[in-house]
Amino acid sequence: MESNHTTIIPNYKMSLFYQFFSWCSGARLYLLKGCPTDYNKYFGIGMIIFLTGIMASITGFFALFTIFDSYPVAIIFGIFWGILIFFLDWFIVASLKKEEKFLPEFLFSIPRIFLAILLAVVISKPLELKLFEKEINAVLVSMKTESSIQFKQLVDKEFIQIQTLKLENDNLNRDLKDKEEQRELLFDMIIKEAEGESLTGRVGKGPVYREKKAEFDRLNLNLDEFKKNSAEQIKLNNQKIEKLELLRNEKVKDGSKDIYKADGLLARLEAMSKLKKNNSTVNSASWFIFILFILIEAAPILVKLLSRRGPYDELIEKEEYEKLVEYKKQKIKAKFLANNYLELLKQKDELQIEAEKRNNENLIKHIEEAKEDINKKVVDKWKEKELEAVIQNDTETNLAEESFNKSDDNKGETVKID
Repeated sequence: MESNHTTIIPNYKMSLFYQFFSWCSGARLYLLKGCPTDYNKYFGIGMIIFLTGIMASITGFFALFTIFDSYPVAIIFGIFWGILIFFLDWFIVASLKKEEKFLPEFLFSIPRIFLAILLAVVISKPLELKLFEKEINAVLVSMKTESSIQFKQLVDKEFIQIQTLKLENDNLNRDLKDKEEQRELLFDMIIKEAEGESLTGRVGKGPVYREKKAEFDRLNLNLDEFKKNSAEQIKLNNQKIEKLELLRNEKVKDGSKDIYKADGLLARLEAMSKLKKNNSTVNSASWFIFILFILIEAAPILVKLLSRRGPYDELIEKEEYEKLVEYKKQKIKAKFLANNYLELLKQKDELQIEAEKRNNENLIKHIEEAKEDINKKVVDKWKEKELEAVIQNDTETNLAEESFNKSDDNKGETVKID
């Protein structure tokens, strides 16, 4: 039984504008044309779904441009993302049927509402990042500066040898300064001893003077040698420090470049999270945007849930029922034909088995008869051979006896002659 829609649907004309957005709502246009009272409902649902897809394209463009910094890639992905979100929404709404009871319909729509919330999250986040771009950039600068300081500290720990060499140079310079001060102090003591201003009070170059002078000469010689060695060591250390500082500065520079380039999607999401923690206004605005997108995304489903059952829903149910009845009839018919076919196959198999059984019985009978004939012929053949063997044995026996008798006769004659 096939439904004839032309006989039950009045011939109303629907403009292409209405047709497009009604199709966006997942409605069957050939049924909706006969329900002008439902035009506006499905037109509004389709408009929301279409605009949600447009908004998804825009947010997808923002997200991909943030990641790849390429307009062609961002535009292509934005279009693809918008089409994907559009058809997901289209499927969600098209698969939701208006039932006569609200509770089963609501329970049936819960997974679709949950999916709509997930889509709202995916769509709203890139838009939030674009709306709060300036504030996020300020947070990113602070985050980059902090990361640069931490990175520099890690690099300094890696090149700790620089500090060790600098400390060694400081120690050498300090030791040199101490030795020079000690030499200057000894020199003053020698001058005072020569001028008679020391504790001895003796003017001139006495024994104490000569002793101090010998100590001064020894200290001065050691100082010159220490100065020479320390200068070479300090020079060698400075060369190492210069090389290590060059490597460290290059590493810090490269790391800083990477840090300041790290302003992609993940970094912006982290900056957005910090911004919401530190700024209640931004947090409230973010929640408002998120809830708004949830309402937009769930609006088509809510409209279907809260609206009354209309003529279009009745036609949908009628068509599905008729199709279901028709398919069930076809299924029963096919099942009946399949059962008959299986029964015929079963009967055919039984007849073949019976025929094969009869053929096998006849074959066995012929084989047994053939075996009996063969056995009979074998026995006859054996009998003939045995008779021939007996006759041949008798003949040979007679010949042997005759020969034996002849030999006996010959022996008798010989005896008589003797």
